[in-house]
Amino acid sequence: MKTNPIEEDLLHLVTLRNRLAEMGYADPEYDDAEDELLDAEDAFNREHGPYLENILGQLHQLNFPGQDVLLPTAYMAAVYRDSVVEEGAFELPMDEGVLVDWETAGQPSRKAKLVLVPSPVRWMFFDGEGLQCLWSINEPDQFRSPQISYHDQ
Repeated sequence: MKTNPIEEDLLHLVTLRNRLAEMGYADPEYDDAEDELLDAEDAFNREHGPYLENILGQLHQLNFPGQDVLLPTAYMAAVYRDSVVEEGAFELPMDEGVLVDWETAGQPSRKAKLVLVPSPVRWMFFDGEGLQCLWSINEPDQFRSPQISYHDQ
């Protein structure tokens, strides 16, 4: 399967983040691994930041108006675990990503997380009830709003 440059670079960051997470601070290679990750994140933000920040700006305007758009790498999880269900996919830690407030008509403001995920590159939204894809590189012109689960109301 052929991937695009954003996907390849994001997967490289995931590999570096996972490697760093497996090391302890006492590991003699920790500082070098951390420097390599920081350099790769800077390169990713320089190369893909303008495109991804435009996407984020549209997501924020639609769903989280008034909240700052951060660098794309800020939305990454510290660790990505391989999915046991789908080959080439990742299980998403529910406590990772950038905290956002979102409101929908007639509902109180809710806290949620917005996280950048590879395979395919996409922004996932987690509000404590489930994951929802708000944007995917497979459908770059589609911007979704979170859907509320009404089962508890």
